[in-house]
Amino acid sequence: MTNTTKWFLLGATLVSMAVVFVSAVIPVAYEQALVNLLVGELAALTLAHSTYRVSSGKQASPLAAAIAVLSGIVLFLSPVLIEPVDPILSVMFAAGAVVTVGGLVGVLGRVLGSEESRQTGAERISRNAGN
Repeated sequence: MTNTTKWFLLGATLVSMAVVFVSAVIPVAYEQALVNLLVGELAALTLAHSTYRVSSGKQASPLAAAIAVLSGIVLFLSPVLIEPVDPILSVMFAAGAVVTVGGLVGVLGRVLGSEESRQTGAERISRNAGN
């Protein structure tokens, strides 16, 4: 489960990083470009943090996962509320869905993760030290 969570979070991080640059490729309204930049950057930071924690053998941060889910929902809904232009609508629907699912995978990894991923840092260190 940890390996799947790690790779899915990494993919969602890369998608959220790409969202930041979508406005440079597809002409959109200023408001949409601002949402892509700010929310995409926030999603990239929180997903990258969760990816780092899962890759280090720790649980994903619940706050980071919640922010990623909220960011994904905002990215998903933003073109409908701001300016429903055909290419950006499709791109943002897909990107918002991936970011939202990435946050949910972080939450599921935390809840359904292995016993090793539920250990505290001190428990992991003492186990690795042979105590």
